[in-house]
This record gives sequence, structure tokens and C-alpha cells, in this order.
Amino acid sequence: MADIDLNGTNDEVSNEEFAVKEIGGSQDEASLKDAGDNDKGASDQDDEMNEDVHSPLEQEFDQEDCDQQDAPEECIPPESPGKLSSQVSMESSDLSPSNDAVNNEECQSPKDPGMAVYNSSKNDRVLELEEKIKALELTLGEKDKKITSLESEVSRLNNEIKSRSAPGPGRKIADKASDPSSRSAGAASRKPQRPTSGAKAVSRPNGGATTKKPGTSPRKPGAGTTTGRPKTAPARSGPPNKPLAKKGSKNQRMEVSKGVDGEEHAVKLFLRGRGIVCYPPTDFAVDSVKSDKPDETLKINWVYGYRGRDAQDNILVLPSGELLYYQAAVGVLYNPQTRTQRFYQGHNDDIRCIAVSPTDGNIVATGQAAGHDEKEGDPHVRIWNAETLETLAVLGMGNLQRGVCSVAFSPDGSKVLMIDESNDHTIYIYDWNKKSKIASQKGHQDPVIGAKFLPSSSNKFVSYGKGHIIFWDIDGNKLIKKSGLFEKNAKARFVTSLAFTDKGEPITGDSGGNLYVWSHSDRKITKANPGAHDGSIYTILLNDGAIYTGGQDCKVRKFNPDLVEEDAWVLDGAQHGRVKALALVGDQLAVGTYNNGMLLGKFGEEAEQIIYGHGAGDLWGGSAHPSLNLFATVGQDKVVYIWEADSHTPKSTFHVEKPAQACCFSPCGSVLAVSSTTGEWWVLDAETGDVLSSYHSGPEQIDAISYSPDGKKIAVGSHDNYVYLFSSEDLRGQYSPIGKCSGHSSFITHLDFSVDGKVLQTTSGDYEHLFWDGDTGDQITNTKDLRDVVMNTYTCTLGFPVCGIWPIGYDGTDINALDRSHDSSLVVTADDFGLVNLFRYPCCNPTAEWGSYRGHSAHVTKVRFLVGDKEIISLGGRDQSIIQWGVV
Repeated sequence: MADIDLNGTNDEVSNEEFAVKEIGGSQDEASLKDAGDNDKGASDQDDEMNEDVHSPLEQEFDQEDCDQQDAPEECIPPESPGKLSSQVSMESSDLSPSNDAVNNEECQSPKDPGMAVYNSSKNDRVLELEEKIKALELTLGEKDKKITSLESEVSRLNNEIKSRSAPGPGRKIADKASDPSSRSAGAASRKPQRPTSGAKAVSRPNGGATTKKPGTSPRKPGAGTTTGRPKTAPARSGPPNKPLAKKGSKNQRMEVSKGVDGEEHAVKLFLRGRGIVCYPPTDFAVDSVKSDKPDETLKINWVYGYRGRDAQDNILVLPSGELLYYQAAVGVLYNPQTRTQRFYQGHNDDIRCIAVSPTDGNIVATGQAAGHDEKEGDPHVRIWNAETLETLAVLGMGNLQRGVCSVAFSPDGSKVLMIDESNDHTIYIYDWNKKSKIASQKGHQDPVIGAKFLPSSSNKFVSYGKGHIIFWDIDGNKLIKKSGLFEKNAKARFVTSLAFTDKGEPITGDSGGNLYVWSHSDRKITKANPGAHDGSIYTILLNDGAIYTGGQDCKVRKFNPDLVEEDAWVLDGAQHGRVKALALVGDQLAVGTYNNGMLLGKFGEEAEQIIYGHGAGDLWGGSAHPSLNLFATVGQDKVVYIWEADSHTPKSTFHVEKPAQACCFSPCGSVLAVSSTTGEWWVLDAETGDVLSSYHSGPEQIDAISYSPDGKKIAVGSHDNYVYLFSSEDLRGQYSPIGKCSGHSSFITHLDFSVDGKVLQTTSGDYEHLFWDGDTGDQITNTKDLRDVVMNTYTCTLGFPVCGIWPIGYDGTDINALDRSHDSSLVVTADDFGLVNLFRYPCCNPTAEWGSYRGHSAHVTKVRFLVGDKEIISLGGRDQSIIQWGVV
């Protein structure tokens, strides 16, 4: 939400309505030839004032577009309101003495006929000016009223901004409610401080429209894995129509009233001003509904993917042989021998960097971005034990601003170096055992990518980034820096990677593909291999004198100590993308890739992919198989995975032509419908991935798609506000349109068929909950008659069975997805704060309790129960992660 600029609006109005020509410009010069010195003096004063009040914009206009001395009258720019008021003031003050003189002369007999004519002309002139002044005063009065009205509107909007900025669950910053398309353009930039709200009053010139930045999701209070969301308010008693749990705080956006249409248990939700009436079933008994926290809890069974797209050099090997990396807000310890994972879950937002102590390989440091937690939401570094997964220290809290882009241990293991992503890219040195800061210093005005200690000293380190490499000394509580000298060597735009030779000398790779060895004593390049890679070098690994590098050209290259290339390992660039990280596991290399996957194999031989994940774009589409322990995910990387939940590997991998947004299995599971961000959707063979048929429903993306329980119809919910109904009598044949649901005023978010397939329920981006005839698409307006209709699935976020999932303070954009278990005992939700939340079903009490579980770092876009209700999958939008949860 942005403030309205009154100045810009006034300028626009004034330029249109206050523009006038020079007053008196048409007066006959001959009739004023004999005017007195006072008139001449006043005219000179007016000219001087007119020159002074020109705005810079008017002066620029005069210089570039029109010379007022020679130009015709229509080329003269309109005068500003300030100039006009000054001119009118001067005119009126100038005329007052002349008026008195005229009146005095009228009381005497005229001595000169010419003077009488002059006085009469002067009187006419005065009257004319007075009329103009009155007209201008009226116009100014009208503008004052408009300004007052605009000020009132600005005050109202600012109050709304303040209410949304107050502490509480918060809301995400998006252009259109929870419009997914507004959040699919890569990672958002962080603000200097941990945000409580993305809205702030700002001014914009010329009354221009304001737009909202995509920004990061606001941070919601809460800590740990089960206490992330705000506590529910206690139940209150009172008159039936009195709002429940409404505390009177103007920043709360969700309110609940009971007792609608004379029905005691009917509920009316208020989401951002819209009232949604929810009628209970006719046989509803409030005593039969449990509102306490479910007995079941969630634990992470598997984390799919690896963070390679916007990170690098982030795979390490522990003494246990486990591979250490991160995805979303989870530190992952993967054992390639047993193919099992363990998890460190101390963080509450994106992990951005990782390091292991050189003196104790089980001491790990991980740095995160600004997070969701009220107490530990600031960017910080956590020191933890890889064996016990116990947190040993939390560093940098309150000092760091945006996030930690790099972390490193000193050779003696006592110091931890961290770099803030703030504008100054400040470098901090901490004694992690004492949890105290030793020193800090601005790193560089340009982005700093990373830093590492020299292997030979705990008081010397090297930082690198955009166009620079800097050598640092720690002198007590001071940091002394000296820049590296490229001299005649090519200086690329970015220094992108750093390692150390066996002799302890720095070796760097850069965005130009150049490989340099440096002398840390004189800060000069001693060895060079220009163009060692075609494009950026992202990672450097040394082993027994051999230098391995990975880069943008999708190759792992091997060099000898003199930087002479000996061999190259070419990877499938189309499938894996760039090489972002390297780690040595015995005689094998672990390779992290740009497409968020990981390979393992011997150099030069065919590698096995051990970690799979989605690549480019946000991840929104997911569906559970109706009868097998399988699930499908589709992403904006145009990849379709059908996963085996037991082995955590893809059973099948397909590709579609356009970025994918949603998917659903048919009731028999033999076909998979996949929708895109462009209005196209396809029916695929679930075994082979063959396209059986394709369609185009509307010009915009399709967020919801579902088959009827008998598989004979399919509903497609589009961003063009329509739901398209097709007959799918022959699942593998051509589908034919049978209806179009028209009535929503915003994009379709979720949809469900009833058990008999005769009723369709839908929700939209503006919190409408509508019902339709499942055969024709005609709207059913009397929703009270549908109170006893049972839905085959329940994914809509509105309705009586799920009206209790909305905590007080949430708005309609905070919950992105929902799913009811197959046995109708639980309901799981996905919200904007990286949380997966578990409730009892039905959840129709606004004071219902729940469990919250953290693992994602961005908005969670999809949740689905797998067959048997023993596991749940959740998808992270911007973090592109898939987490498989066990229900225990």
C-alpha cells in the first residue's frame, strides 16, 4: 500500500485548470501611455516577480522548447499556481492606490476631459480585474475542497497501512491478493531490516499510480517446529450475533460471527471486508466436534532437491561420510551408502551459506536470511553439532540486516567470519565459543560473494566479489584491508570462487572463466589460465595437487598445479545445467547442479543422480495418486515428475511445452492432467508421459484442475475468472466442452466436485465461495440448500467444515492450500509463512487448536495427503522444495 502524493495531484489539476495568460495582455497600449510612475514601477515589479517564480520544470521548458520573447502566445507554457497567486497579489496591491486616486478625482470637477476618459478606462480595468480575482478565488475554493477530500482519503489509506503494519501474523505483499503470477519472478530482494509489513506510505510525483514490489513474505511470529503461528483466542460467550474473538484491534482482518439467518451454528467469516456465510449440515451437533490439537504430529521424512540455482560451493562432507547441504530452511545430512537423510531444523528462513570447522568436522555453521520468528527472525548464524543436531551458538542477532551470504571458520576453529548482504556488505568476526563479536568492517561498496581464512593464519582472510579481491588482516578489534592487484591480467566483472592450493595460496575463478593463483604476501597473480572455462567458474576443489573446477559450461575440468588442463568431465547441460558445487566422497565426486539436483560418480565416468529437484521458476503443482504411494509435481521449469514416495526417486520424468502450474490424476490414476501458466493444458499418459490430448482454456494461467469422482468430467479453473467444464467420458480420447462457470469476479484458486459429481464448489482470489451445477456449469445461488452436500475432495479454503482454519488476524491471502485426509479426520493447510499446519476435521470452531511445522522458507503452495493418510507432501513456491512429512 502506498500513500497518495497530494503535491503531484495538485500539480496535475493546477496545470489543467489554473493555466492563464498574462493578465491585461490585451489592453490597448495607447490608452495607458500616460500612466503614472506608480503603474510603471508596479509593472517592473511584476516582471521581476514573474522571473523569480519560474519552477525548474518551467525554466527547462523555456530553454528546450520555446523562447518566450520570440515565440507566439500559444507556445508560452502555462503558469504554475504559485506564479499565479504571486501575480494576482502584486496586481491587486498595485491597483489599490490607483483606485483611491480615481475615487478622489470623481469627487472633484474634472479639469481635463482627457483625464476623465483616462479615469473611466482605469475604473473599467479595475472592475475587470476584480471580477477575475473573484473567479479565481472561487476556483481556488473548489480546489481547496478537492484537496481536503484527497487529504481525507490519504489519511484513511495511511490508517489502513498502519493497521496492516502492526505486529501480528502479517500479510504478504502481492499485486493481486494471493495471485500466484505476482510471485513467480525469482527470489525477492531483502529489506535492510526484518520486515513486519511491506507497506509504507510514500509519495509519487504527478499523481502516478503506485505499484507494490513483490518483496518477501512478511515474517510471522513463532518459534520451533510446532509453535510458529499465533495462539488462538479463547472462546467467548455472548449474544449470538456478537463477533467471536474480535478484540477490537484495527489490524485484525479475520472476524467471525455466529448466528446467521436465525441459525445458531451458522458462521459468517469476514475476510478483508467480505462476509462469507457458512451453513452447517442439518444434523450438525456442536458437541460432536473436537477443537483441541490433533493427537497426530508431523515429522520430516524426506527433503527433495538441493539449493543450487542461487547458491554455490555448498556441499560438504562430514567425518561420517554424510553429505551436508541445505534446502529451504533445512540443513540436510544425506548418507549416500544407506540413502537416508537426517535434518537440522533450527532455522526459520532460507539457509544461504554453510561451513564446517577444520578442527572438528562435526561443528557446522549455517547462515540464514531474515526469518519468520519473532525472537530469532533477524539474519544470524547458527553453530550446531552434526552428530547430535544440537544448537551450540547463535551469532549476529541484531547486527545483521538482510541475510548472511557467506560464513567461514578460522583454521584454529575459534573464529567465525560472516558477511551481511546489506548495502555495505559488512564483514563480522566472532568468537563463537564466547558468543562475542571481535571486529566488524564494511566489506565493499559492490556485492561481496564470499570470504575464507588463509589456511596458515587465523588472523588473515580473503574476500571476493564484484570486480575485486581483498586481503584482510585482523588487528585486535580492527580489520585492515588491501586490494589484490590484477595488473595486466584480465579483470572479469565478478570473482566468483575461491580455494587454496596445497601451499596455502589463494586460487580464484571468475565470471570470465579465468583461473588465477595469487601470492597473499604481495597480492599479485603468480599463475594464470585465462579462459579456463567458457563462462563463470562457480566452484574449485583441490585434492592431492589436482585442481577440479566446475562452471557455467556444464563441465568439471581437471588442472595440474601449474593450471594446465589435463581432462574434462562433460555433464548433460540440458538435464542438469551448470556445475555449482563439488565435494570429494572417497574416490567419487559429488556434483551440485543448477537445476537443484546432485550427482555422484567418478571423474570422467557416468554419474548417478542421487538428489532430484525442480529447477527454474516457482513450484505450485502437485497431486497424490488415488491408489498407489505415488505423487506428481509440476513446475515452471516445464518438468513433470511422478515420484515414488517410498524410494524418494522419480518413477517417471516428462517434459511439457510451457511452464506448468497445476496437475491432477484421474480417479483410476492412468492419466495425469497438467495445466500451464498460459491457459494450455494437456492430458498425459501417467506411465509414458505421452500427450493424449491438449486444450486451451482462456488466455491466462490455470491454477486449479480436477476430475469428477467418476472421471467423466474435468473442471479447469482459470485466471480469467471462469471455470471450464469438459466431458471426459473417454479418458484417453478427446474431451468436449459442456459448460462454463461464469460468476466469479477474481481468478479461480481451488475447486472440488461433490461425491456424486453433480455439484462443484470453487473459491477465488477475492474470497468468494460459489457453487455450480457439475453438469452444466450453471451457478447455484441458494447455498443454504447445499449444506448437506458431501465433497469428494476438500481443497477449497472456505466453507463450514474448514472455517476454523483461519486464525484471528489472518487475511484471505495467508492460506494458500488445504487438503482433507481420505478418512476425513484431519485437515492440513499451507500458509505464507513457511508453515504446514495440522487441524482436526471438521474444523468449524474459530478457537480450534492446531500444530504448526516448519521446513519451508517461502510461501507453501500445495499440501496433499498421500494414499493411506500416513504421509503428506508440501511444496515450497520460491524455495522450489518438496518435503515429505510423516503423520505420526
